[in-house]
Amino acid sequence: MAGRYLVSLGEALYDCLADQIGKPKDEVTSWTPFPGGAPANVATGVARLGAGALFVSAIGKDDLGDEFVALLKERSVDTSAVQRVDRPTRDILVVRSPDGDREFAGFGKAKSHEYADCFLDPAGLPEEKIKGADALVTGTLGLACGPTADAMRRAVSLAREGSHCTVVIDVNWRPVFWDDEASAKATVLEYIQQAHILKVTDEEVEWLYGIPAAEALAHPERVLEKGSGWRGVLVSAGEKGSAYAFRAPGGKMDMSGVVPVMDVKVADTTGAGDAYLAGFLFYMLMCGGLDSLVADHGKLRRGVEFATACGAFTCTKPGAIGAQPTAAEAEALLASQGAGAGGSTTAGGGGGA
Repeated sequence: MAGRYLVSLGEALYDCLADQIGKPKDEVTSWTPFPGGAPANVATGVARLGAGALFVSAIGKDDLGDEFVALLKERSVDTSAVQRVDRPTRDILVVRSPDGDREFAGFGKAKSHEYADCFLDPAGLPEEKIKGADALVTGTLGLACGPTADAMRRAVSLAREGSHCTVVIDVNWRPVFWDDEASAKATVLEYIQQAHILKVTDEEVEWLYGIPAAEALAHPERVLEKGSGWRGVLVSAGEKGSAYAFRAPGGKMDMSGVVPVMDVKVADTTGAGDAYLAGFLFYMLMCGGLDSLVADHGKLRRGVEFATACGAFTCTKPGAIGAQPTAAEAEALLASQGAGAGGSTTAGGGGGA
């Protein structure tokens, strides 16, 4: 791929949203499928904003898989590294509350370990493209089963061999993917230590490290301390906003801050965190990479504000991929909300917001 690009590796799936809002799973009578999956959402989000995105995944040889690959191509995502396998494309049941929030309620046509995304062959990875990328993005769900776990670890190793590839890991904890929470936690804790940038929610911080959610948002630098090789963390907290903490060049100080949410009419929060991450990574690529971004605290904060606008815009429509903004739409939302006036920033001494 020419120019700046990232590689997003992991699951492509369908979020089947309950048509009956506010009802528990056993009272839902119909579902509407929307394409999603965090790594796929990040790839389409970055491409929608205008940067290069290569998607690496195993997708089923079925109608849902055909439709998904067609959508990725329509969104200008490079699908040359997508492996098609004789397994079903994953479908997830999602119940919704009246305020637009959602809860994962289980799977549709198969058991979790039987879906296509569990079967990504490490031998089929685009090794040179991963080494040459500006960033590699993965979640952690693929660690739960099958060859995909080995492929993820291999991809991270390849990225770290590259001269300028930033490894970005989004915890994206989803209990329904795992058989045992204790072993899942140990697996996730080990894997995320390989990141340069960690994306995590305030609740995930509490689950992984015992840091209260409110403290993780107010003092993201305390989260940053948990990763010896991390260069930055993004802590998202839904309607409470998000926080960031990054190590400045030379490691002499931390830069941190809190960015409030934007005032939009929420239709569906599915994919908002993925759009947020896509926005941040797009901004990082446009700045010339992580080193350039963290060289200027104002630029870093602007990147988190841009990410916030991308996440907020996605909440205004149902589904994850179909609701993602263009760069112009995200910038227009930023301008309409007077971004930069709220929140707080700190630099030096590992201070918090």
